[in-house]
Amino acid sequence: MRAPPPNTRPLHRRAQLALTIVFLGLIVAVPLSQTALELVRGQRVQFTSVFRDAPTSANLRRYEAALKEKSWVQQTFRPLMHRLMFQAFGDAGAKAVRGRDGWLFYRPDVRFLIEGSRPDTGDAASRWVQPAAPVAQWESVAGAIRRFHDQIEQRGIRLLVVPVPGKPSVHPEQLTARADARAARFASPTGQLIAELERRGVPTVDLLSVFERARSNTPSEKLYLAHDTHWTPQGARLAAEAVAARLRDLGWAPPATTAFTLRKTAVDRWGDILEMMRIPGLRDMVAPQRIECEQVLDPALGPLAPGPSERPGTYRHPIHQSPLLVLGDSFSRIYQLPEPRSLGTAPVGTESPDPENGGRRSSKRLLPGSAGFLSHLAHALQAPVDAIVSDGGASTDVRRKLSTNPEILEGKRVVIWQFVERDIALGRAGWADVPLPVELGK
Repeated sequence: MRAPPPNTRPLHRRAQLALTIVFLGLIVAVPLSQTALELVRGQRVQFTSVFRDAPTSANLRRYEAALKEKSWVQQTFRPLMHRLMFQAFGDAGAKAVRGRDGWLFYRPDVRFLIEGSRPDTGDAASRWVQPAAPVAQWESVAGAIRRFHDQIEQRGIRLLVVPVPGKPSVHPEQLTARADARAARFASPTGQLIAELERRGVPTVDLLSVFERARSNTPSEKLYLAHDTHWTPQGARLAAEAVAARLRDLGWAPPATTAFTLRKTAVDRWGDILEMMRIPGLRDMVAPQRIECEQVLDPALGPLAPGPSERPGTYRHPIHQSPLLVLGDSFSRIYQLPEPRSLGTAPVGTESPDPENGGRRSSKRLLPGSAGFLSHLAHALQAPVDAIVSDGGASTDVRRKLSTNPEILEGKRVVIWQFVERDIALGRAGWADVPLPVELGK
């Protein structure tokens, strides 16, 4: 191999030196420009925070998160890079996975299905102590649910557990061409949790089996939204009817007291996954999905929507005392309670004050309202249903809200605990024991 001419070597060195200087300049320019910007704005210089707190792992993680959050370089250029990566390579970012036919999936839903149930081991007090034998996450979750079952059973209240399958569990064929909707059922940890709960005497509803039977009868029907983590109105209605049938089988269904009726309506909706991707101009590239809904109407009240005096995320029927209480997450909220205006266009005549904003109009609206799981459960039973809902917080947060709301538990005979299956992966940390509220009058 011939050596390059001697006169080209200085040129190569100059090029290497220039690249090194440019690279170092980029590294130095970002923190210097950030510091200069903070000084001009009269803000505290962020990087000095590392010297104000003890160098613990928690403080360092908090310091790193603050640097990312306040970096003008990240705020300015990261969305543009996300858009470029999405348009050029179909990269949906850290929180989403792009499927077939333009479908989007929430990455934690996919990870839960692929990774299965990991060991859930508690931290030992010392590294010299032999840790206990690991248990699967679904086993520790089953233990937490059984403890809650025992808590409310002491009040004479029954518990029905309703794990909701994630979108990739119900529509794997939209995630990858290698999946077949008619193939054998996924070995999801949710099935293990349901079996363990039934073994421990906690009744459940297996919605994945319900959805699979419905899809085998009507393969073209979609039970989940294309750009959202949640089910379609048809999926919510099917789940509500399955829960109502289970209550009847157990002999827990309340007597019919109210003649609820249905009214067809439609909304144009952008999915919450599009919101989570945070790509500028994405909504201009993706058309909203027209969704046909059925609103459930009370003969005296109209839509079953919370009033201005209700606590955030809480609904109580204002006329009849309901013997049923649903503890749920956003699967109980969608189509039912006020949602961000950025998610879609409400039908004409459904604009309403936001109960979470003192009754004033705010950034939320009903989309379309009274058309979700809660209302369709009331319609299937022809009896009112009360609820406490927390987006992403069905494992523990809803029980914390319950612990400070003794009024809503009065007169209850059944608690229906609904949560999405990915919450199982939170393990013990996400399934803390929470005390019940003190009984009124005691």
